[in-house]
Amino acid sequence: MTKLIEAALAPVIETGVPALIEEPIRCMEIFRFDRSSAERFIPWSDQSRNCGLFKISCKNASGYAEYALPSTREFADLVRWASVFSRLKGMPVTEAIRYAQKQQQWGSVRMLLAVSALADLEANQHQHISRKRLGRLPLERSFLMDCSEAYYHF
Repeated sequence: MTKLIEAALAPVIETGVPALIEEPIRCMEIFRFDRSSAERFIPWSDQSRNCGLFKISCKNASGYAEYALPSTREFADLVRWASVFSRLKGMPVTEAIRYAQKQQQWGSVRMLLAVSALADLEANQHQHISRKRLGRLPLERSFLMDCSEAYYHF
């Protein structure tokens, strides 16, 4: 067993470069924009929808996905609707993508929202990108909070 461990670590020991370890998901935030902000920054929004942004973060990167949900009772309670995403916390991004893709019980809207934000996070991690905007939408946290009528951090 010791020989197997030594063999696996040999490239790291020889080069002095640590093995690539994928960062776990540390936090998630979901913002529901107020009507005027949604109309200003999300061109496909309308009065019959709740629009917002889902953000998933690791240590050095974040991924984003916009959403537009019908203004129905099912989507009214943001915390209840988004609580299923808390299962992703602590997972490495690639594992979280595989997990989210299998969650048909979440419904297609939540599953696609999670996969979209996770794919964006994965791309931003590998390219070392720190975004300032998503389309016309500024991503500064204080700005997002000012534009939101509801917010959930988990």
